[in-house]
Amino acid sequence: MYDATEKARRDHQWAINATLAKGTIEGKVELIRTLEGLLEQVPSDEGQLKSRTLEELQKMVIELQSLLRSRMA
Repeated sequence: MYDATEKARRDHQWAINATLAKGTIEGKVELIRTLEGLLEQVPSDEGQLKSRTLEELQKMVIELQSLLRSRMA
């Protein structure tokens, strides 16, 4: 019975983590597309962006923010 309870707890935690990660990825995708719009770039394909890792998306955000800052200076 303990194993079943522990498995259920882990499954529940995994589901929560997956939901949070999905929301974070979707937020990064939206931010990237917004930054691209401000830079007057062709928006990246949403499906391709969603297939990237969170780290890849964060790197893109940093690069786009840097480019936007340099254009505003």
